[in-house]
Amino acid sequence: MRVMMMVFPTRTHVYSMAPVGWALAAAGHEVRFIGQRNPREVASFAETGLDAMWFGEELDIARHRQLQVEGDNAMQGEFRISESRPERYTDEYVRTVYEHWVEVFRWTTPDSLLDELVRFARGWRPDLVLWDPMIYAAPIVAHVLGVPHLRMMYAADQTARIGAQYRDLRARLGTSTEPDPFVEWMSAAVGRFGAGYDETLRYGVRTIDCHPSYLRYDGVDVDYLPARFVPLNKPMAIPRWVLEEPARPRVMLTLGISNRQVLGIEETSVSDLLNGLADLDIEVIATLNAAQLASVEKIPDNVRAVDFVPMNELLASCSAIVHQGGGATIGNAVVNGVPQLVIPGTTWSERGSAVAQVERGNGLLVDLEDVTPETVRSGVLRLLDEPSFRDRALEARDEMLATPTLDALVPEFERMAQAR
Repeated sequence: MRVMMMVFPTRTHVYSMAPVGWALAAAGHEVRFIGQRNPREVASFAETGLDAMWFGEELDIARHRQLQVEGDNAMQGEFRISESRPERYTDEYVRTVYEHWVEVFRWTTPDSLLDELVRFARGWRPDLVLWDPMIYAAPIVAHVLGVPHLRMMYAADQTARIGAQYRDLRARLGTSTEPDPFVEWMSAAVGRFGAGYDETLRYGVRTIDCHPSYLRYDGVDVDYLPARFVPLNKPMAIPRWVLEEPARPRVMLTLGISNRQVLGIEETSVSDLLNGLADLDIEVIATLNAAQLASVEKIPDNVRAVDFVPMNELLASCSAIVHQGGGATIGNAVVNGVPQLVIPGTTWSERGSAVAQVERGNGLLVDLEDVTPETVRSGVLRLLDEPSFRDRALEARDEMLATPTLDALVPEFERMAQAR
């Protein structure tokens, strides 16, 4: 079986899909990343050990910042897909966010790229296509070829959430017969190759979701295929101290890499975070690089600042983690049973995921506008001092470990390919 995998070319997205590629390759199938080349992220693909081929123009996100322009757009302005407060879900919000993100998806799917991909795929003849929720070229190619395709989540399913909100808005306003911009765009895209629109183009035939079930939204039209989260870090030798038992409670602090790659900035004050942890009797491991530390006058004595350390291995010895709410960070924390203080960013699903964890009882939330040394200190102390957070985190871990592995799902992938 030949499997085509397509992702948004940044490390987080590549690493999120790599484990299913490993599972399929280990079962004897031919697996290949296909898509645009991000010159700053070529190493990320190579680090997975899976083949990759480049098509279309280069997509250098860090240099161009196409998603971050002046004015009200998908990554800035008043209406953002990361919003999670129901009182802000006005009709204008729902319509604007939906339309903005159809344009984002269209931006990642230029006609010239589609032409190349369809031409290649007709020759290579994949049996299955796996795709990242940002890359709608994948379902278009699969649909044109008549090949089954599966979407794979890298975080909570914001696409389905805003899609459901837009669906309900149209039904409530009685405008369901008016053109849906997603359907219009996709109909034209597949129509160029002689195919007609199908609703599986929206979310795939099924959606592989390796994240905790409590992060999924109610009322969405998605057929989820739950799978166990697989931790994946940048290949490196593990420092010996990571595996040593800490003398004091160990707390990890990380802001991930998505903001740096997509927005080009950090959304919270590193100084406030470090100052909030400075006078606690804990060992802080802060994965911050020189640029992130540039505004910090003095690194506290209880903080070990390192550019990078394998997250999964470090979290095995941690009592809590402070982070920005990214899907991979949540997954690593969950499989290690670690309580989480989330200071959510605004790139994708960070705040909604944080709220879900507060409701689940394995985490706390401090909004960006509320970040002070005092709020950070208070949150971490609660995670360390109140046993319920650890208890709920261990429950979430056990639920995740009871979820089928990607290896166990390979026969289902094979069945789908054979039944095309």
